Amino acid sequence: MVKEGLRFVLTLICLMSVILFIASLALGYWLYFGVPMNMEPFIVDYSRPGGPVLRAVESPHPYPANWTDRLVLKVPYARLRIDNLTLENGDILLIVDVNTGDMWLWAGNGTGLLTKTFYANSTGFIDLNITIIDDGDGRTSWGLRIRTYVTDIWVLRAKPYILIVILPIALPFVPAWALAAFLQVLFTALLIASWASRKGFHSRVLRGWREPFFKSFQNPLYALPFIATATFTGTIALTLLLESMGVGAGLTMELPGPLLVLMETTYAAVVEEIGFRLILIGLPLALVASAKANMGRSRALVFLKALFCPGALDRDLKKTLRPLMAFLVLASSAAFGLVHVLFGAWEPGKALTATIAGLVMAFCFVRYGLHVSMLVHWYFNYHLQVWSVAYDLIGPPYDLLDVFVVLYEIALGALSLLVFAVQGLRLAIRKARGIKSEGIR
Repeated sequence: MVKEGLRFVLTLICLMSVILFIASLALGYWLYFGVPMNMEPFIVDYSRPGGPVLRAVESPHPYPANWTDRLVLKVPYARLRIDNLTLENGDILLIVDVNTGDMWLWAGNGTGLLTKTFYANSTGFIDLNITIIDDGDGRTSWGLRIRTYVTDIWVLRAKPYILIVILPIALPFVPAWALAAFLQVLFTALLIASWASRKGFHSRVLRGWREPFFKSFQNPLYALPFIATATFTGTIALTLLLESMGVGAGLTMELPGPLLVLMETTYAAVVEEIGFRLILIGLPLALVASAKANMGRSRALVFLKALFCPGALDRDLKKTLRPLMAFLVLASSAAFGLVHVLFGAWEPGKALTATIAGLVMAFCFVRYGLHVSMLVHWYFNYHLQVWSVAYDLIGPPYDLLDVFVVLYEIALGALSLLVFAVQGLRLAIRKARGIKSEGIR
C-alpha cells in the first residue's frame, strides 16, 4: 500500500507538471501574438553614412553641456527604453522627431523609462534628435544610456540559422512572427508526439499507481518532468557550489528584451539539438549501425532509427553499439559545455553545468529520440523563462506565478534526485548480491 500510495502521488505530480508545460505553451502564444508592443530588440541605427550599425545611444559620462545625438530607426513605430538616465538638477532630456516636430522630454532621473511612441515618416524611418539641455549652470552628471527600443513582433524580421556542430550558417531573413509561430507549433507537436508514444501518457497516468514507477518512464512525457527538474535543481546546486569557490557561471553579455530573448533561446534549443545530438551522436551511430546491420534488415530503416532515435534499434544492435554510444554521449556533452564559454557569452563555470545538462539531453536522445532531447532543452530555454517574461510584459500576477513555478520545479527536482538516488542504490545492491551469489556457486 505504501508503494502504491507513493506512486499515486508521483503520478499526480507528473500530471500537474505536464499541465504546467501546456499552460506555458499557451502563455507563449498569447505573449507573441496577443500583447501589443511586445518586442524589444537592440538598436540598429541608420543615421551613419557607412550603413546601419548596432549600437547603444550613450552620452559621455559625465555628459558635456547640451550634449546631442541622432538616431534613425527603420520600423513603423517604436518607443525608446532608457536603461539609465542621471541628470544634474535642472537639466532636461529632450527627444524630437525631426520630421514631425513631435517631442518627449524628461526632467529627472530613472531606469527603465519608456518614451512616447514615435512613428515613421513616408520613407519608413523614424528620425530622432536626442539632446540633454543644460539649465545654464554648466554643471552636469552621469548622463544617458539607451540600448533597446520597443515595438511589435509584426514589424520585425528575424535571421534564423542552422548549426553544423559549432558552425552557424545564416539563413535568409523571415518575419519574426513566422519564426515564433513555427517554434510554438513545433514544440506543441513534440509534446503531442511524446504524449502518444509508447502506449501513451494517459495510459501511464491511469496505471501509474499499479506499476513500478520506472516502468512508467517508458513514456517520455511521463519521464520528462522528473528528468528535467532533477537536472534543473542539480545545476542550481552545482552553480552555487562553483560560485562559493569563486568560479562564476553566469552570463557575460547584455541581452535584448525578454520576449526576444525567449524566442532566440527557444530557437537555439532546436538548432543546438540538431548540431550536438543529431549530428555528433545520431549521424555517427547511423553510419556504424547501418554498416553492422544484418542483411535481412533494411539498412535505410536502421540508419533512420539510429539517426533520430537510437533507442528504437534492436537490442542486439544496441549492445554492439554501446561503447561507441557512450563515447559519443561524453564527447558531444563536453563539446556542448565548452562552446558555451569559448565565445565569451558565459563565465567559465558554465562549461561544467552545461556539460551536465548536455549529458542529460544526450541520454534522452539515445533513449527516447531527438524530439525528447529537444523538449528537455525547451524546458530550460522556454518553460522556465516564459513566466518571468509574462511579468515583464504584463505585470502581476505573473510575478507570483513565476515564483511558484520556480519553487515548484526546484522542489520536484530535489524529490526526483532523491528517487533516482534510492533507485540507483537499490540496483547497485541487487547487482552486488547477484555477483556474490555467482561467486558462491
